[in-house]
Amino acid sequence: MKESVSLNSCKEMKILAIETTGKYGSASVIDETGLVFSAASTEEMNHLKGMITLIDEALREAGTTKNELDYVAASIGPGSFTGIRIGVTTARIMSQMLGIPCIAVSTLEAMAKRSLDRAIASGALYVVPVINARRHQTYAGVYEAVFTTDCEQQSAILVMEEKQYMIEELLEELKARMAEHDGTVAFFTGDGIDAYSDIIENTMTEGSFVFADEKLRYQHAESVAETALRKAKAGETLTYDELMPEYMRLAEAEQRLRAGTLSDRIRKPGRI
Repeated sequence: MKESVSLNSCKEMKILAIETTGKYGSASVIDETGLVFSAASTEEMNHLKGMITLIDEALREAGTTKNELDYVAASIGPGSFTGIRIGVTTARIMSQMLGIPCIAVSTLEAMAKRSLDRAIASGALYVVPVINARRHQTYAGVYEAVFTTDCEQQSAILVMEEKQYMIEELLEELKARMAEHDGTVAFFTGDGIDAYSDIIENTMTEGSFVFADEKLRYQHAESVAETALRKAKAGETLTYDELMPEYMRLAEAEQRLRAGTLSDRIRKPGRI
């Protein structure tokens, strides 16, 4: 799949971006002009088996090789814990092997970036990426669509902290912010819509929100690549050992261990 995005040139560069935080893995290669070449899986949670194949396919589409890459970027979370680990580990290994820097991209920021044009077209001021974390819990943030005249591009500026929210808490904080600006519209994206659309519809005022359609709703390496390009031009890079996952919460087993509710058989496997 080929898609062109016009961005100001800084220097010649090629960035590989990896997305494994959602159901469907994907990989993209972007150059300094913003031209993106992508490959995406159609199999759910196939990241461990399929990611190397997707990377090779994206590189072929871009007409380049691993040795010609300047950076490797990973969507570091939040999202699927296993998926995050696969993506970050893959990026770290490639960075170390190729001797190139890493770029860490927030999954929520990349989701907001992916929806930005559609959100603006729908008249929305805010873009709200929401990932379902179950039991009314979400990973979310709120971004404001801002026009930057220096590079004539729309950008998404974080205005409500990326963190774990109960869906009700997120919506109440969002409504309070929106109340400061009459007629404000929020554009929701992410699989949080699938899980909590009824709560959103019952909490938000009619006409104050829009749901992303399924084509743009879920994570994709294309927007990870576009975000990584901006960060590369700004010098926001890391060494392979500095690239770390962003889970936003402890795994369930870790939570139970800290709470003292983890089974002795799991906590002390040597004891029967």
